[in-house]
Amino acid sequence: MKISVITLHTVNNYGSVLQTYATQQVLEELGCEVEFVDYCRKVNTDAAAVEKILQSQTAQRFKGIWDANSLTRKMIKIPVSMMLARKSAPMKKFIRERIHLTPRSYFSFEELLEDTPTADVYMTGSDQVWNSIWNKGIEKPYFLEYAPMGKRRISFAASFGKTSLDEDEIAPTRSMLMKYSHISVREQSGVTLLQSIGIPSVQVLDPTLMLTVDQWKTIAQPCKESFPFLLVYQLDNNPLMDRYAEELAKRKKWQILRISYGYSGRQKFGRYPSVERLLGLFAGSECVLTDSFHATAFALNFSKNFISVLPNRFGTRIESILELTKTNNHLLKSFDDFSVVDNPIDWNSVCTKLNHERQRGMMFLKNAIYE
Repeated sequence: MKISVITLHTVNNYGSVLQTYATQQVLEELGCEVEFVDYCRKVNTDAAAVEKILQSQTAQRFKGIWDANSLTRKMIKIPVSMMLARKSAPMKKFIRERIHLTPRSYFSFEELLEDTPTADVYMTGSDQVWNSIWNKGIEKPYFLEYAPMGKRRISFAASFGKTSLDEDEIAPTRSMLMKYSHISVREQSGVTLLQSIGIPSVQVLDPTLMLTVDQWKTIAQPCKESFPFLLVYQLDNNPLMDRYAEELAKRKKWQILRISYGYSGRQKFGRYPSVERLLGLFAGSECVLTDSFHATAFALNFSKNFISVLPNRFGTRIESILELTKTNNHLLKSFDDFSVVDNPIDWNSVCTKLNHERQRGMMFLKNAIYE
């Protein structure tokens, strides 16, 4: 049984590539031949990323200098491209070495229609594939609109990243999803959203949680740090979170190791680690402080003390997994609260719940693929 999966594997984010890998592993456990559609929206290409930086508020202050003529503009793009290449290198290497991709890359819906990957089943994978804010509108490829008529369409742990649809999204979203035989989403809020437009679905674990800690450790690089450390995995620039990390580490006598997507974090704590090295850092940490869903998921999977901070937007996924595992008492509600780290976690209960949900997720996939 060959399954063609489309997901957000080209986003320069550790969580995105790890959920891609986990989806592949789970499907292969079920005896499937897996191929990921190497689809990258043009706004997610390296060239588009460079332009986005040049349009930032900071860069625009120097626009008169670097945009004086075509030569100076080309010259300024070189260091920007190099900076972005360093950031994306670990993710691209991991995808290149471990993920089964289509022979060609696709950059538009039209290209997918003209040369559709062949498969028995077509799947929308996990992550925020249905987030119209992130995608800047409804992105038809993530709704499998290119799949041949008569072929089975399913979703696994897909996410809207929000709790409701805009009025103009409802009809097209319903129309496209009615072509699916089985739909699963990552958050309970997604089940509720779909129910409101008449689409049945079930909630399943994010793919990263479908793999056990032992499975992740097979590819993790052993942690080489011999000192206790606080792993800070931070997506959004947040000075309050930065100061909180410093004070928490001081109180607990921990050092800080930081994975930050912002420039300041990279300058202070060095280069981006490989994906395998990152997994080792989760395994070796004393505690994880994060505003990331996937970092929260790995802390739970690795049975590591953690503190979750809701991001400025799309925080429902963190709330959902904390509610599922009954670890809401590790959600930080005030940057003055340094006691949350000491709140109890019943790890036996967490592991039992995750194992139960893994079984549910596998049963969903078996039914969706083979029934």
